[in-house]
Amino acid sequence: MEEGNTSQSVVEYILQLNNRLKRCQDIAITRMKEYQLKRKTWYDRDAVERKFVEGNLVMVLATSKQNKLEVNWIGPGKVLSRISDTNYVIDLPGRRDRSTIYHVNLLKPYHRRPELVSLVVEEVSDDIEGDAEIPYPDKQCTKFDYHEILRESQLQLKLSPSQIDELKQVITKNKDVFSPDPGTTHLMRMDIELISDKPIKTKPYRMSPRQINILREEIKRLLELGVIEIEQSDYTLRPLF
Repeated sequence: MEEGNTSQSVVEYILQLNNRLKRCQDIAITRMKEYQLKRKTWYDRDAVERKFVEGNLVMVLATSKQNKLEVNWIGPGKVLSRISDTNYVIDLPGRRDRSTIYHVNLLKPYHRRPELVSLVVEEVSDDIEGDAEIPYPDKQCTKFDYHEILRESQLQLKLSPSQIDELKQVITKNKDVFSPDPGTTHLMRMDIELISDKPIKTKPYRMSPRQINILREEIKRLLELGVIEIEQSDYTLRPLF
């Protein structure tokens, strides 16, 4: 280059361009952080910080075994340790690798349902002496022999022979009331109204031999009790035995 020429050399131009790009980069990073902070403040205005401690039970959002495109909540798992503010080591039973790291966004607390406890309050009166204790059948039992219960209740230890005979007469006189078998009543009637008179047609399906025997025994028992009657109707179809 000629002497007295004030134009920049190539090296000076490259250095000046690099400095200018560096200043622009610093300005862009500063503005980016400002907008990131504003956006984070906006999106986190309703956010709730989620923290777990060691021993907490959590549910984990994981992919379904049947369909890898579906996710569902599995668990509960146990928190083993906390790696950072957002990562936890979870122990999930039934998994090959039981100790796995999960992000806090994939976790939610697991709350056990309160156990239902049946409380029976029994009032004991000291004024009544020699009260007879008659055992009652279990609520889960559907068939019981009332006379067998009376035989096993040992009433002879608390009642006199005359009182036992009187109790037996009352039970024998009202055996229909104490019977475990269902019956019929004429005190109330029920009318069944159909939506349409058109018969409903369904596909017939075969029944297994075990179901056939159970059905026949139940129908026979209900016929003997008089609860059901044999009738003809367009809405009935003979089962496929």
